[in-house]
Amino acid sequence: MRTSARLIPQRGAALIMALLVVALATSLASTLIWRQDLWLRQVETRRDLAQARLLSLAGIEWARAILAEDARTGVIDHLGEPWATVVPAMPAEGGEIGGGMADEQAKWNLNNLMRNGQISQGDLAVLRRLLDQLQLPSALAPVLVDWIDNDSEVDPEGAEDAYYLSLKPPYRSANRELSDLDNLLRVRGFSSAVVARLRPYVSVLPGYNPVNVNTASAIVLNAVLADLSTAEIRQIVADRDRAPFRDISDFRARLPQALKNIAGVERLDTRSRYFTVSIHARYGNAESSGTALLDRHTPWPALLWQKSE
Repeated sequence: MRTSARLIPQRGAALIMALLVVALATSLASTLIWRQDLWLRQVETRRDLAQARLLSLAGIEWARAILAEDARTGVIDHLGEPWATVVPAMPAEGGEIGGGMADEQAKWNLNNLMRNGQISQGDLAVLRRLLDQLQLPSALAPVLVDWIDNDSEVDPEGAEDAYYLSLKPPYRSANRELSDLDNLLRVRGFSSAVVARLRPYVSVLPGYNPVNVNTASAIVLNAVLADLSTAEIRQIVADRDRAPFRDISDFRARLPQALKNIAGVERLDTRSRYFTVSIHARYGNAESSGTALLDRHTPWPALLWQKSE
């Protein structure tokens, strides 16, 4: 009887130990299965994201082909051409893709402020008028000039190294042309709200580039053609939408007699070289967006920069 009494606690302890081992093994197995499932989902997500990015890259190549064909068959650029068509999301194998292109010379190039190493007073006046139309401080113009000019002389309304080195963290003014519109965020007075307000109307392109009168908005044309009223600018836009201007001579010829010698026409063109393409792609559960700046100075447009998300 005493032996049997001693065995009962031992058997109970063994049973509890066995249950603990089983519970531990079950927990370990569950953890391993969960981690394996998580790893598989991560691999699947990375695979889908890689495929979505490939679709986005394919969209950019499609845009280059469209622009190359347009250059081969046309001599002007206007909003009635295939490149100006926004393509809605269309099915692709395993996902979808869509996007569109924009003429960057429909906007005013901020780098026009400097020509041959000197400040272009005429283009500075264009920027001031554009800022005024957008209800932004005109003092932003000289601040931007100081940022991109190649000297350290401070305009009375501008800012050079002395100002930027006083910031935390400190940095110097660029003293060279802008390479991206977001560079403006480092310039005094150009907040994110200001840059967002400017974005539809200004571009950042290498060197000097004219505005395409066939694609520019009324606001941009109003800034370039200071002698024209808002009503006259609207009439130009209506005329070009009916029949795009063939060249600047055609543009002058279609102006009223009293306006044929207006200033600012030398800053216009009917042909564009720079375009941005924006593509959004989805593959499986992953999405990718890509933006690229294309330079159509060769038969096959060059890729100047590309951003992916």
